Amino acid sequence: MRVAVIGGGPSGLTTLKHLLTAHNFFPGIDPIEARLFESEDSIGGTFRYRTYENAEVGLCSLAMLHYTDFRYPIEAPDFLSTKEYCNYLVTYCKKFNLFPQIQLNTRVIRVQRNDENDTKHIIHTLRAGEVSRWACDAVAICSGLHVIPNIPDIPGLSNVPLTLHSSEFKNTQQLGTEKNILILGSGETGMDIAYLAIKAKTRSVTLSHRDGFFCAPKRAPETYFFGIAPSSTSRGNVPYDVGAASLFDTSYVHPILRNSFLPWEYYDRFAKYTTWLVSGTKAGLDQWIGEISPERFHASKIFFNKSTKAVPYISAQYRRSSIINSLRSFVTHVPIIDTKGKKIDLAPWPRKIKENGVVEFIENGRSEADFMRKKICKPDIVILATGYKQCFSFLDDDYPRASEANIRSIWKEGYKTVSFIGFVRPSFGAIPPLAELQAQLWIAMLLNRIPSPVLPIDTAHYRLQTPRDSRISYGVDHESYAYQLALDMGATASFTQVILLGWKTMLSWALGANINAKFRLVGPWKWSGAKEVMEGEVWDTITRRRFFFGHVTLSLLPILLFGSLNTILFVFTIIYEGLERLFYRIRG
Repeated sequence: MRVAVIGGGPSGLTTLKHLLTAHNFFPGIDPIEARLFESEDSIGGTFRYRTYENAEVGLCSLAMLHYTDFRYPIEAPDFLSTKEYCNYLVTYCKKFNLFPQIQLNTRVIRVQRNDENDTKHIIHTLRAGEVSRWACDAVAICSGLHVIPNIPDIPGLSNVPLTLHSSEFKNTQQLGTEKNILILGSGETGMDIAYLAIKAKTRSVTLSHRDGFFCAPKRAPETYFFGIAPSSTSRGNVPYDVGAASLFDTSYVHPILRNSFLPWEYYDRFAKYTTWLVSGTKAGLDQWIGEISPERFHASKIFFNKSTKAVPYISAQYRRSSIINSLRSFVTHVPIIDTKGKKIDLAPWPRKIKENGVVEFIENGRSEADFMRKKICKPDIVILATGYKQCFSFLDDDYPRASEANIRSIWKEGYKTVSFIGFVRPSFGAIPPLAELQAQLWIAMLLNRIPSPVLPIDTAHYRLQTPRDSRISYGVDHESYAYQLALDMGATASFTQVILLGWKTMLSWALGANINAKFRLVGPWKWSGAKEVMEGEVWDTITRRRFFFGHVTLSLLPILLFGSLNTILFVFTIIYEGLERLFYRIRG
């Protein structure tokens, strides 16, 4: 079998690696011939070519981020810079000897059906002005979500002296001195750039949003209780993306509970009331302005923004005091960062930019609109942190697009030899580990080594319920989606299987998050090093949790709540099915 991989980012690299090593896991399978085509002069994709100073990798923890069978030492920092991550990817390629199968500076210009012989696709590539063709049996499209800049249509944008898309922003030197900066977009990139701008030698910084944001900490909060500071540790509290127990949340969940809205309701209330408890506001951690509109403000509908460094500068003008807030703060709070008088103005989305360069903002009926109405915003530089759009111009018209991939967002029914790896976005988590699981499932399916066919159903429990008019419609819940992919390929260990591996592995399996190593204990991609990862890194994420904002809120409470409900539902199902069989036996 010959397989083409398009794109040399994290998704493409893990797909290539699993293709090249598949014969080691599936007896009787011949080695797969795979080639990866990358248009740039190095691997890394967005993390190498569309990043900026001090950027972290999606603010995702290392324990969640790195590939299952190539780990950093356990004492490594929790979060990597994009430069460190790219170095990791290079080392990964060397470790598994991927570079001989990677063609750099090679742009795929067309993918077409092959009617001439048994191979199904022809890949047309352009390198150094020369066009080449390569016939193959399957294609993995890993070109990524973050390539083509999304430029909003704002009348008068050309009236600003300098406009940059965030992909063009590299460092604060581009901001000059004593300049007025307007940043459009309040996602993690917009927040990062706003923080860099307010710390630079700028005159003013304004951040513009469409419909609010929810800033959530990347770590479980370090809280003061009755004025007593938390005990200090060298590594800090556990990152939130690996802080929750999976038992009864994704594993051993009754279908009725899994498909209900109750799990979403629990985590929605957890997110809102946790932030209120430690900072006095439900809008986000220490976020007193820029709240999401009520009809969209639910954990099932939003992407959590884990870039929080700019928030104190945004909230400085809006913090409110009250007797209740003072009492709450006396009991527990997170420290408020002193901004030393610096502030970031929050604004609605621009309606237009006048000929004189002054911005006219939309009237959204919120406090920031009233505030900006009294100010003159005349930016010297506009930075568009407005994301990216998908483009598959290299695919012939008879090929499906990523939005049509109705089988786990990987392939379209009836088109199993064309996959889209890495085209989902988790609300809290990271794309690379999900791409690794997607690649494993797709390859196992190609080789006819999955327990049963995967059908285009059973998706509601892991999909975000975003409004139909949302620009991003491919959101997923990381934990639920990862577990579903593992379930599809028969890689979810049972309680009996893990208890035989020892108490430490069993507790790590139950109390740990859905880190990919959990799905290498059993199944088609079973790996001998998975147990060591479970008893090392995963165990470490459990023991590092603080008592209340960790063991209680993220393990004990959900296990008690969902465990009780699941037990009731499973018992009811057993009784109901038993009575049903008895009824038919009596009748028959």
